[in-house]
Amino acid sequence: MESTRYPSRRFKQLAKVELERLHEELKQGKYQPMPVRRILIPKKGKPNEKRPLGIPAIRDRVCQQALKNRLEPIFEPMFSECSFGYRPGCSTHQAMRKIYLEIMDGCEWIVDADLRDFFGTVRHEPLIDMIAEQVSDGRILKLVRQMLEAGYMESGKKYETPRTPQGSVISPLFSNIYLNRFGHEMTGKGYRLTRFADDWVVLCKTQAEAARAIRDAKTILESLGLTLHPDKTKITHIKWGFEFLGYKLKQGKGLSLPREKVKKKLRTNIYAYPKDKSIKSFMDIIRVRTHRRIPLTTFQIIDSINPVIRGWGNYFRKAHVRKLFNRLQRWIIRRIWSHRYKYWRNAGWKKLPESTLYSKYRLVYLLSLIPDLNLRTAPRG
Repeated sequence: MESTRYPSRRFKQLAKVELERLHEELKQGKYQPMPVRRILIPKKGKPNEKRPLGIPAIRDRVCQQALKNRLEPIFEPMFSECSFGYRPGCSTHQAMRKIYLEIMDGCEWIVDADLRDFFGTVRHEPLIDMIAEQVSDGRILKLVRQMLEAGYMESGKKYETPRTPQGSVISPLFSNIYLNRFGHEMTGKGYRLTRFADDWVVLCKTQAEAARAIRDAKTILESLGLTLHPDKTKITHIKWGFEFLGYKLKQGKGLSLPREKVKKKLRTNIYAYPKDKSIKSFMDIIRVRTHRRIPLTTFQIIDSINPVIRGWGNYFRKAHVRKLFNRLQRWIIRRIWSHRYKYWRNAGWKKLPESTLYSKYRLVYLLSLIPDLNLRTAPRG
C-alpha cells in the first residue's frame, strides 16, 4: 500500500497507470483509501493555538473529487438558499449582499455565532444516514464510509478518526449536507440566517428576536450533536459592528466622497471594511515576500506578490476600501524600493518611479480593482 503513495511529481509521471489502477480497484470494490497525513496549523489570529488538518494521498484526492462530482448534483437542489459556502455559483460577495439588504430592511440586531470544533464533532453515522436518504447505491455509501474511517497518520503511527476529517476535497460538501437541516429549520422559523460552511449569522429586527434565535439554534444544533461556543456566540447591534467572512460591518460615517461622486444615497450609513486580522495577514504575506535579503530580481518579486495583491484586492474590492487600498499600494511600493536598494529610506521614487513599476514591471494596481472608481490603469508619472 505504501508503494502507491508517490510524491506529486512521480504520480504525474505515472498518472495514466495510477488512474487505470484506481478505476479497476473501484470497479472491483477493492479500493481502500490510505490514512491521511495529519499536520497541525496555527489558527488565524491565534498563533499559539493549532487545529488539525488532514492531507489525503493524491490517488485518494482523485477519488474524493470523483465522489464529489457524483454527489453534488444530487444534494445541490436540496440546499437552503441561506447557504453560500463552497457551492457552485455562490460566493462570499453574494452572502455579504444578502446581509447588507437585510440590514437595510431594518434587521439591526445580529446573532454573531460560532460552532465549537465543528469538524471535530460531526458524527459519522448521522452523516451517512443523511446521504443514504438520497443515495441508494451501496457502493457509494461504502465509499463514503471508507473515506470517513480511513484514519490518519501522525509521528509514524496510525490513529482512528471517530469524527469527520477536515482538509479533504469532499469535506466542504459533507459539511453542507450535515448543516442543511439546520438551515431549513432556522429559515422555516422565519429567521434570516446566512451561512458559509460552518460560519453563520442571523439578522433580527429586535433584541428579543435575536435571543430567541440563539435558543432555537442551540436546540437544533444539539440535535445534530453540535454545540455553540459560549465565549464566541453573542448578540450585537449594527452600531457596534460585527465580523463575518473577513469583513467588519458597522454603522458609522462610512466612505467620504465629494457629493458629485456619490452614486447611491443610502438611508443609513452602513459600511463594510476588511477586519484588522485580514489586513494584517495580507501585509504579513507581502512583507515576507519582499524581504530585503531575498535573492530575487524586482521582476521576480513582483511576480510573487501580484497574485496575492490581485486575490486579496478582488475579495475586498466591493467594501469601503478606497483609502485603505491607496495606503496599502504606497506601502507595497516602498517595500519594493526597500528590497531593490536594500534600505528603507532611499531615492526609489527617482530611480524606479511608480509609473515604471506599473508599466514595465506590471505591478497590480490595487485601486484599479475597485469597480466604482472605473480606473482601468495605474496613474502614470
